[in-house]
Amino acid sequence: MKIATGLADRLLFAAGLLLFLQIPQFIDHYTQRYAGYRQALADSVQQYQASADVHYDGDLQLMIHEFETAAAPAMRDMGRKMDGERIRLDEMTAGLATLRSGSLPARIAQVARGYDSPLLRATFDDFKPGLPLTVDAAICGLAGGILASGLFNLLIWPLRRLIDRRPLLRV
Repeated sequence: MKIATGLADRLLFAAGLLLFLQIPQFIDHYTQRYAGYRQALADSVQQYQASADVHYDGDLQLMIHEFETAAAPAMRDMGRKMDGERIRLDEMTAGLATLRSGSLPARIAQVARGYDSPLLRATFDDFKPGLPLTVDAAICGLAGGILASGLFNLLIWPLRRLIDRRPLLRV
């Protein structure tokens, strides 16, 4: 029993280590995709700004307001779309700053906030596991190994106590 649990413990530690090693690498892949989406959004908002520069003395908010209060429903929809993209650009710019230079827990939290978004799913679909050799990966990997091993030992502890208490049958 002791050999089997020891082996299982080591295997779970290794599995946890390898699984959690992937977290910083996944975040890097997500950051690259996020930056691309943010840039596309910035290009779109820049086109709105160029139009506002020509027709509204550079006041994008005034242009958006006129679209949102226009009589035609299509114009109101465009105004809402422009305003939504402008707001989303500000949010993505702040998120990208965190993803590029934040601490590991801050970057993990930033990715977690995007849970179940198409961007996160697309990143996961294209992700290829690797063996990253960074400090963040080592920290995550060790945490994962310790977590997996700790959970296993916590779950197996009552069984070990039961076996240790049982008297040995001697013939």
